[in-house]
Amino acid sequence: EEDPIWYTLNQKPYKNKSNSCIHKLVPLPSCPSLPCWGSSVIAIGHKIYVFGGCINGDMTSNVFVIDCLHGTFQFLPSMRVPRGCAAFGIVDGKIYVIGGYNKADSLDNWVEVFDLEKQTWESFSGLCNEELSKITLKSVVMNKKIYIMDRGNGIVFDPKKGVWERDFLLDRDWVVGSCVIDNMLYTFGFDSVKRIYRVRVYDPSVRVWSFVKGIEDIPKMDGTLGSRMANHGGKLVILLNLDKSGRTELWCIKVALERRGQQGEIWGKILWSNLVLTLENSSTIVECFDITI
Repeated sequence: EEDPIWYTLNQKPYKNKSNSCIHKLVPLPSCPSLPCWGSSVIAIGHKIYVFGGCINGDMTSNVFVIDCLHGTFQFLPSMRVPRGCAAFGIVDGKIYVIGGYNKADSLDNWVEVFDLEKQTWESFSGLCNEELSKITLKSVVMNKKIYIMDRGNGIVFDPKKGVWERDFLLDRDWVVGSCVIDNMLYTFGFDSVKRIYRVRVYDPSVRVWSFVKGIEDIPKMDGTLGSRMANHGGKLVILLNLDKSGRTELWCIKVALERRGQQGEIWGKILWSNLVLTLENSSTIVECFDITI
């Protein structure tokens, strides 16, 4: 497989002949290569932390950090065990890395904790009493709990209490292309009534799924496979990954969100939408996140 290529969305769009603002994805040639598969990647401020992954067919325990502000790259202390597609989440200044290998091989290391301030690993004694696949599809943090999607289970982990539990309702409609904004989970969903793809939101405090209103006409969203979402300063950014007969088009849509009414319905407003990148081969988005510079 080819190494992933890093891109950034230009923050000063140019104007075309019709005086419309055009945003583009610009490649970043100086960024280090990620393992070709299975890395757990988390952005914190102006830094990107990368845990594990697959290198030349083998899982690695390597950990490194990319400082996007200063343009530096540094290896950090390795994990105790190699991992691929591990779940992860940051809670109170500590990154919890979960699974990513066969639990029976090393039960004691199923959860490792990295202290961001001390830059060291800590032991964790809370065993997972729920069935969790070694391959995690997605993980997010809401209200200081880590929500994990694997191949069939929705698991919620409270690091402070050491409690694991299932959330079948969450798992029913959660897809990989998703992000958290104000402790609510946004993802793609198919509206079987209107027969269109829409943005769906999950409120963990009341355990209810609903569709975001006001943005039913998102351009180009006739399919969402390989697409991603990100929280950009409280705004929802959607990156659509569109296959065009062997070519790839990436469309970016920025959406403002607000609560309305006594029921607290989530409404959206499209701020802008345009084609940001065209590739002459079949490609997919690996990661999408917001960096603070």
